[in-house]
Amino acid sequence: MDLIILSGLPASGKSTVAKALQGAFPYPILEKDRIKECLFDTLGFESHAEKRRLDAAAARILLQTAEDILQAGGSLILDNNFDTAAGAALRALQERCRPRSVTVLLTADEDALYERYLARDQAHTRHPGHALSDRYPPLPGDPAVSPQAREGFARRYLDRGMGQVNWEGPVLSVDTTDLAALDREALIAQVRSALESQA
Repeated sequence: MDLIILSGLPASGKSTVAKALQGAFPYPILEKDRIKECLFDTLGFESHAEKRRLDAAAARILLQTAEDILQAGGSLILDNNFDTAAGAALRALQERCRPRSVTVLLTADEDALYERYLARDQAHTRHPGHALSDRYPPLPGDPAVSPQAREGFARRYLDRGMGQVNWEGPVLSVDTTDLAALDREALIAQVRSALESQA
């Protein structure tokens, strides 16, 4: 059983890369963001603290579901921006299930990350619960997005341990500053090689 882990800061291209990998590795993709969206729509939130609790709950659901798949002998692609706590929980999962694991760690220039983050919120292509920080669903007259300031954008995530790997397995670091220029075939070959080396 294989566990392909996609990690990196927000807007680093994890979902895009996951779909590219799925063409060669026909495994289900588990995304924390999709779980969060279900929680936003079902429970809502009335403060940033409540939103963070939903984020923590989504991380637990993500890893429990991943463990269920692995325990049943299945393989999967896991998409999350693992903070320190979620990374430790992922390592514990690996120790229990012992899958072949490889991490694709996506990095990018901070200005490019911020511009991509801002553009996707302003384009309204994502669930609005991601963009709103203080309450969801919005009240009439609320702004459609609550964009983060550029100052300290990446640091807010790095301080929570995102962008670091504290779990097992080889790590493939991929620069996605220009996501369109990503050599998908080369990445697929690297992932396959990293998994096969653990056979």
